[in-house]
Amino acid sequence: MGRRVTLQTLADELGVSRTTISNAYNHPEQLSDELRDRILTTAERLGYAGPSAAGRILRTGRHHAIGVVFTDDLRFVFTDPDTTTFLQGVAEACADAGTGVVLLPSPVAMPVDQTALPHAAVDGFLLFSAAEAHPAVQTVIARQRPMLTVDEPDLGAAASFIGIDDRGAATTLTHHLMSLGHERIGAVTLPMSVDRLDGAGRRDLAAATGSPVRVVRERVLGVLDTGVEPVVWEAGANDPDAGRAAALELLRAHPEVTAVIGFSDQLAIGVTQAATRLGLDVPGDVSVVGFDDIPRASTWDVPLTTIRQPLVEKGRLAASELLAMIDDERAPSRHDLPIELVVRRSSGPARAHTSDSSN
Repeated sequence: MGRRVTLQTLADELGVSRTTISNAYNHPEQLSDELRDRILTTAERLGYAGPSAAGRILRTGRHHAIGVVFTDDLRFVFTDPDTTTFLQGVAEACADAGTGVVLLPSPVAMPVDQTALPHAAVDGFLLFSAAEAHPAVQTVIARQRPMLTVDEPDLGAAASFIGIDDRGAATTLTHHLMSLGHERIGAVTLPMSVDRLDGAGRRDLAAATGSPVRVVRERVLGVLDTGVEPVVWEAGANDPDAGRAAALELLRAHPEVTAVIGFSDQLAIGVTQAATRLGLDVPGDVSVVGFDDIPRASTWDVPLTTIRQPLVEKGRLAASELLAMIDDERAPSRHDLPIELVVRRSSGPARAHTSDSSN
């Protein structure tokens, strides 16, 4: 086998400097078309593949990739509709910038030092819905790269933040239900604990308002801001199966409840399934509302009333903002994106109450 062809080999062959060869690949605008064509033709003939990627990283300090950190396993990233829609926006911004995306799952059941997170070759990090107490957060902070959080944690001046007014959104949903005559309202929440390993089920309001998960805490507070004290039931995961299991327990234990707020559309879909299993009509017997307005919300039977948030735009803005921080070393900033109440057929007037709740 012949000697490995290097940058110097090509420079010697053409009688030019190593810098000129490098410019043909990295700064073509600095060379004439004729010279660059000659360099590339000679490189192809000699079998030169181009400058070393490792060497380029050493010279520039850039990997041209960002890391997106999740606290679920990799399968969740490709199956959860909120997450995949968010990633669409991230991908659009990174494609426009010629930047790669590295997915960095950090499941709660796996020690962070056994994941790729501590050593991932990226220029900055997006943390997506990671509770502040999750060990992945401190690992990212210790990497001392530009970082931006989405939905949570909210680290104040320590990192840029993109999210929605979760508290105000929950207040809007509750006022909608109150306008329909609902007074007895339940809430099926996202998991309240950081490790998600301590089970799910009924939680009191103190547990909900003191949850280390910001989204749960803010949405419960938003319901309380209306004067309603909801029956709170925690789901074990953010999916319809968990929503259905939690709602079955809630509705059996509290038949007086006439409306249920699912803290995501995934959970709300599960709530409608629970109602059907119990022989309840949606919305005749129980109204159901959700959060996010995922594509399935409008096509579900019954179509969901929900809070619409711009998931694609959230991903696009998050990636664009992080790339700007990497390029310009700008200070952390905060963006609260707009929300919209979308009323569909899953919410309707509260049913009349009777003193007989034996059924």
